[in-house]
Amino acid sequence: MLHTVNASPYASSALVNCLRYSEKHSEILLLEDAVVAGILGGQWQEKLVSSGRRIYVLQEDAMARGIEHQIASQFELIDMEGFVELTARHVTQMKW
Repeated sequence: MLHTVNASPYASSALVNCLRYSEKHSEILLLEDAVVAGILGGQWQEKLVSSGRRIYVLQEDAMARGIEHQIASQFELIDMEGFVELTARHVTQMKW
């Protein structure tokens, strides 16, 4: 299952709930304000890495916030084409 999170984890419980209720083999895409969770050394980096889920960060949103070079290497930066591929690969999706 693909989970998309668009709210900053500093302003919303969406990412917390996503991690709580998603299964270990799920994939998570951080977009819009949620991309800040992927910052190297940030308080969310370790939580996301230790969750066991594959984490993607939408490159365009990271660039729009000036943090594209700060995204932790454990997370995959994807462009809009990659976003489309992710959604096509997952029949079931959940937006948080």
